[in-house]
Amino acid sequence: MKLFHRYILSKWFKSFLCAYLIIASFLLLEDIYKNFYFFIKARSSFTELVKYYFSLCASFVSLIIPLAIFISVLFTLGQLHRRNETIGMRCAGMSILEISKPIIIGGIVLALCNLLFESFIIPKAIDCVTTFRLEMDLRGGYATTTSKVGFYNHVDNRLWFFKSLDKLSHTAKDVTISCYNDKNVEETRIFAQTATFSKDKKYWICENCSVITFDPLTELPTGVKLFTEKAFETFTETPKVMLASLKKPQDLSFPEVLDAIKYYCNESAENAFLVKFHQIFANATDCMIILFLAIPFAVMGIRINPFVNIARASGFLLIFLFCGAICETLGSNGILWPAFAVWATNILILLPIIKLFRRAM
Repeated sequence: MKLFHRYILSKWFKSFLCAYLIIASFLLLEDIYKNFYFFIKARSSFTELVKYYFSLCASFVSLIIPLAIFISVLFTLGQLHRRNETIGMRCAGMSILEISKPIIIGGIVLALCNLLFESFIIPKAIDCVTTFRLEMDLRGGYATTTSKVGFYNHVDNRLWFFKSLDKLSHTAKDVTISCYNDKNVEETRIFAQTATFSKDKKYWICENCSVITFDPLTELPTGVKLFTEKAFETFTETPKVMLASLKKPQDLSFPEVLDAIKYYCNESAENAFLVKFHQIFANATDCMIILFLAIPFAVMGIRINPFVNIARASGFLLIFLFCGAICETLGSNGILWPAFAVWATNILILLPIIKLFRRAM
């Protein structure tokens, strides 16, 4: 790596790190302001709080990285431009792309890290945060149960209904399970006083249950069996999947989105889950688009006030985010094809970025 590349990379990385820590601090302070008193009241230990806030910081990664890239690129290249360092480099025959090469490579690495975090690490962090909050609700005397949950498994043709489902212990009460064949004729109906999803064995165990079988031709009951406890090893639907429809798609982790698409998106596809699925991969390209959006504004114009370029770049960024939000809303409602709704804004903004680079040259 050339000396000036190392120089630019070091200055940009320091700016990125500072911007990341400042944004993360604001998000962390907001959560502390909302929840810290409640956690202390629920008598959470110091170790639990450290683990919770560490997991919370990890869940912020995909949100902070694009903003930190935008701020750090504007600051670093803008500072070099104000000191006429970029002019000296361009007089030596270097283009804007050559000057920005270490930042672009760093942006690609961060975009890939963002994708890996959102696929593997952030889901675990979200699980830790959710579990801790549920435990604090339980200690504080608040309910951790969800009442009247219905779920239809399109893959295995099973209809579930719970009177209540505890999100922490994964125990349901007054359970009714109807199993259908390929012709949508009910074959078996199960009534259970309680049903618990075993986290170790990954299937449901029912207590005080009765299993009623039906004749597929006449649809009349043919027999009843009573069980004090019975394990249904083929019933592998997790409570998270069943409760996914009660959450906003934006709050789902990558594995939850895959499960939701598998169980909810069959013939009657849930567009919101598909939008979230494409959005996870589009976030990596968003980092690069924001990077290429910031570079021209940071080095454009010698006599222009730097704050004018920052305002213009921020305006373009807001327009990009606003158009993306509108397209994703239309895709979630089925007006646009989900994949097109997510990627359309990223593709359409490439033309203005190319024009900006030509002006900056």
